[in-house]
Amino acid sequence: MKRILSAILAITVMVSMTTGFVQAAGAVAAAATIETPVPKVISTKGKIAEIGDNRIRVAGKGSYNEIVLHIQEGTYIVDAEDGTHIPFTDLKTGDAVTAYYSPVVTRSIPPQSSAIALVVGTPETGNPGQYMKVAAVEQRPDGSVRVLCTNSERLVTIYPEIFAQPAAIKVGSELIVWYDIMTMSMPAQAGATKAVLLPVNADIRVHTGAGTIVIDKKELALGENDILKTNANTIMLPLRVIAESLGYTVVWNGEARTVELQNGMGTMSTVTIGSNNYGRLKMAVQLDTAPEIVNGTTLVPVEFFTDVLNLTVDINDSHI
Repeated sequence: MKRILSAILAITVMVSMTTGFVQAAGAVAAAATIETPVPKVISTKGKIAEIGDNRIRVAGKGSYNEIVLHIQEGTYIVDAEDGTHIPFTDLKTGDAVTAYYSPVVTRSIPPQSSAIALVVGTPETGNPGQYMKVAAVEQRPDGSVRVLCTNSERLVTIYPEIFAQPAAIKVGSELIVWYDIMTMSMPAQAGATKAVLLPVNADIRVHTGAGTIVIDKKELALGENDILKTNANTIMLPLRVIAESLGYTVVWNGEARTVELQNGMGTMSTVTIGSNNYGRLKMAVQLDTAPEIVNGTTLVPVEFFTDVLNLTVDINDSHI
């Protein structure tokens, strides 16, 4: 079993103090208290300042006050009032928007990233919907569910009267939620007044039979040594070609036998050949399988992408 020796564990301790949520969600106690966890999703709230070819520039306030966002096949674009889909072609300069995007950001001016969700417009009454990805779920006796977002700062209760099938919400689900009041606790808590379950998207799709990897609906051009390897416990994937396609700069240190994944925020992850301890900023994540080098290519277990980089990976033998 994987043991997360990181700030995620520290956060689960705080969550466990909130009416037994963590116990129901199956969390474990933290070994030590670590600093604030690294967000999985960051955001900017403002207006669309410019629209280009499958990209927009947003100006406002947030993680970055100005950001260029690339619209991918899986980017959610929804109405802030009811969560209905909005075609990219319907977006207009000046539209109010809350943009949610990957923390993998370029060093350019303005910085650039991949859009996860755009919540567009201003409701006639009440607050706009907010995007959240589910890190943990508690099914409650009254039929409601409490969901913790992957940034670990929000704990939202969703009742069956405002969402007909709360049991459909799972770890990894993506939602648009509305609420009027949120507590100042850690994590902050709220009762949803409305919730929309978004369709499932995978960050990485792997076809083991065909030996292909797809990111953002585009098949990666794999080199001769970019192999997919199946062992008894997991599937090993080529690190560099995937990481670079996700926007990381990959740095190899031959003396230390380490690989660093860097972006505009610094070194996001460190991989050491032969060690199943993986670095994520100042945190450590232990996996069952260590990275290895095969014909000069670093292979990492698929869990590196899901548990260290917090991505979703779909693996199957059917046609992609």
